[in-house]
Amino acid sequence: MSMPSRKTILEYWERLLLQSGVDSPRLSAQVLLAHILGMPRLDMLLDVRAPVDEPSRLRMEELGKRRMKGEPVAYLVGEKEFYGFTFYVGPGVLIPRPETELILDHLLESVDQNACLHVLDVGTGSGALAVSCANLFPCFRVAAVDISLEALKVARKNALLHNVLDRILFLQGDLLEALRIDSFDVVLANLPYVPLTTKETLSREVLCHEPEIALFSGPDGLDCYRALARSLCETVKPGALLLCEIDHSQGMAVIDLFSGIAQSVRILKDYAGLDRLVVVVF
Repeated sequence: MSMPSRKTILEYWERLLLQSGVDSPRLSAQVLLAHILGMPRLDMLLDVRAPVDEPSRLRMEELGKRRMKGEPVAYLVGEKEFYGFTFYVGPGVLIPRPETELILDHLLESVDQNACLHVLDVGTGSGALAVSCANLFPCFRVAAVDISLEALKVARKNALLHNVLDRILFLQGDLLEALRIDSFDVVLANLPYVPLTTKETLSREVLCHEPEIALFSGPDGLDCYRALARSLCETVKPGALLLCEIDHSQGMAVIDLFSGIAQSVRILKDYAGLDRLVVVVF
């Protein structure tokens, strides 16, 4: 019996994934097969007539079935790209989102790349922001905090992967307790901000597979940011910069939250034109 081609396998799985109603069926099939074959997706697509051996086909069967149940591709392959860097991810951390890259865009626009600053990444998760920062800014010293030990293990692994472990201090804790806030020049926060009231609107992939602790923060989604504002209000260094990601519905509420304690607060939009990034100067 002849071996099926990559094209045959991709079309077969794209059809099954489409029927099962998961997000991005074609891309999902391509990413999974490329992962199994151990090559970049675009290289795999350059030669779609190449045959696929039996072990690879069986592995595709196994991952494809899990994908049909809504398990996110990033968890299935164990990694996700963020800001051009590859990050390990697992079910204990939120999968890095493209919108979060706006934080790094803004930092690169507003801070000299050789500046020697102390940076705090609150709710580091997979370490995507902390590690990317250490990568992009060679003189930054970064402290990365998360309440989840599981997340910190993944973040450490990512710091090791990118050779920046010596410039990042990982700390387990709830927001900013036990930290000398006044020693930081920049605070990055991609905290849980999904309002519980919108839980019904999330895709089952997110709801059933990503950690709830990393998603939700009270009825209006702002409980974590309220706690952050309380911790920063007396102790933050004058002139310090805070960048945080929010839900598109929260712009006005977040301006209210920080305007009393900061010099300036502004909201920047994401690629879809929605309120997404809060820039606060203390």
